Amino acid sequence: MAEEEGSWDSTLDEWLISEGFCYSAGMAQLEDGAFYAAAPEKDEAGWGFIYKEDHEQMITQEDMTEKKMTITEATSLKYVADNLKAPPTGLWLGGQKYSVTRVEKEFQVNETTFTYIFANRPKKASTSGLIAMCAAGRCDRHHQLPDHLCVLRR
Repeated sequence: MAEEEGSWDSTLDEWLISEGFCYSAGMAQLEDGAFYAAAPEKDEAGWGFIYKEDHEQMITQEDMTEKKMTITEATSLKYVADNLKAPPTGLWLGGQKYSVTRVEKEFQVNETTFTYIFANRPKKASTSGLIAMCAAGRCDRHHQLPDHLCVLRR
């Protein structure tokens, strides 16, 4: 399995990072939101951009008070994939909070249709992310993939 994970790290690096399209990318399981590949691959730098262990953050509640809450980033990503909006704690990637700003359920590129979710970091216009949800084998004609999420940060 480690060999397969490494190959996806390399693929992300080759297709997205080396071409300058993104500064980081990752692939996560649609089933639970857990990442299994990250780029840039060198020194495993991609993991630092897209993943952080469970951590506590002060989250503003509906009544505008703040409450310390535990953030599990995979759960946050899974919630976004299932509900096409951010969870009450927000969408967190790599320890950074993102706001979901646009959703297209049936975005089509050539013969491929997928759902995409665009997210921005509040007050950080230069940092944005795109989450593409793909059904098995539908993101790329050359690879048979399980249902997964592709997370790109540019």
